[in-house]
Amino acid sequence: MGDLGEAVCPRCGVGFAPDTTICPICKIPLVFEAEDEDGESETPEPIILDDAVSSLEKLRTGGVEWIHHLQDKLAAMEIPHRIELYDSRRRFFSAYVRHEDLPRAKEIDDEVFAAEVPESEGMAQVEDLDFSVCPGCGSRLGEKDLTCSSCGLELSLPKD
Repeated sequence: MGDLGEAVCPRCGVGFAPDTTICPICKIPLVFEAEDEDGESETPEPIILDDAVSSLEKLRTGGVEWIHHLQDKLAAMEIPHRIELYDSRRRFFSAYVRHEDLPRAKEIDDEVFAAEVPESEGMAQVEDLDFSVCPGCGSRLGEKDLTCSSCGLELSLPKD
């Protein structure tokens, strides 16, 4: 297969991975800086959902490269998905799937996470963490505590 070059959105001008075919921001076909001789791609065409985001489950929010990697894997497993802009300044996007596809999509997301963050092996998953106790001293925390009353550790709230 020849080099496809970078895929660029003709409307917003953002560049994406060569095997991305639709701009996740503008939802229009991308143009390629260099075309493949036979016009074929190794990555399957993504199945883009038209469902309302409110009816879908958020799989992951991440940088454009991460989300493109995840989108490629979801497409390869024929899992319909939707990509939406989360933070335009930092070029963060969120990936959404249907509720019934969430278990398979999470497995794929775990694979992408392992590939994108190789040092994560053995790291605790967010759902396994106990946020009701201070990670510094183990004292019980209130639901709205931003500082541990026992040891003074400053806590921060996760952004959604």
